Amino acid sequence: MRVGVDVGGTTVKVGFIDNYEIVDRLVVETKSETLFSDVCREIKEYANKKNYKIDGMGFGLPGHVVGTFIDKLPNVGIEDLELSTIVSKYFPDLKIYCTNDANAAALGELLADSNKKASAYMITLGTGVGGGLVIDGKVRDGDHSNCGEIGHMFIDYVHNYKCTCGLNGCLETVASATGIVRLAKQYYDKFETKIKIDKCSAKSVIDAAKEGDPLGLYVLDIVSDALGRAISVIELAVDVDTFYIGGGVSNAGDILINKINEYYKKYAHFAVKNINIKKAKLGNDAGMLGAAYLW
Repeated sequence: MRVGVDVGGTTVKVGFIDNYEIVDRLVVETKSETLFSDVCREIKEYANKKNYKIDGMGFGLPGHVVGTFIDKLPNVGIEDLELSTIVSKYFPDLKIYCTNDANAAALGELLADSNKKASAYMITLGTGVGGGLVIDGKVRDGDHSNCGEIGHMFIDYVHNYKCTCGLNGCLETVASATGIVRLAKQYYDKFETKIKIDKCSAKSVIDAAKEGDPLGLYVLDIVSDALGRAISVIELAVDVDTFYIGGGVSNAGDILINKINEYYKKYAHFAVKNINIKKAKLGNDAGMLGAAYLW
């Protein structure tokens, strides 16, 4: 049995997986200072209770990881940590593999959706924007373990907002949940709208757009334009058949996916206009499933 571990800020989702199916799951609440010890202890106790034989363990991590060495997980508060040292205390000689959480989710979506050896790209739209690339059924981390960090692609020439990474005009400054709120606040006085600025959220903006609200539609247009342009550039580099759109913002559904497709076709090179851009379907399960098949 394989174990896939999807690490979040306050909770960690663990999937026990056999033949590409999550047969059991465990949620571990933890603190950053004891996160991986807590997770390993809980997995070991649960596996012993259920008589599970674990063949290997994969981790999807929200940050920069090289091999099994964690460089930095900014939203978790962990850095400079050799993960294998901790895991081996609970599971001696167990194979472990790690990647960025978006890479794990990309692999999970592909495994659930198509040929196990296919290629795909996943974009996650949440507090930030992440990405993951799978080629021939294998996650591609890149030489610097930074493949897929498309949230920091310079894409917005109009607003040129400052990004948390230190650059300006990054994709995530307009296409993330925080970017959507930022845009709504900037253009609030230019439109009649039902959106309450003091209670503004990405969801409220998207919901307003679905109801034909002028401000909501305007913001949606900016976001979709940025994503359509970004995908048109990425596709020229990786030439995959499918892009999955995941993360909380993707819950907007067809109104967002259709608009992204519209702008993609506007900007795409003629040879790659007919790719698939669709909403990811596994939700929180994608990271667990993908992490379990990193080897």
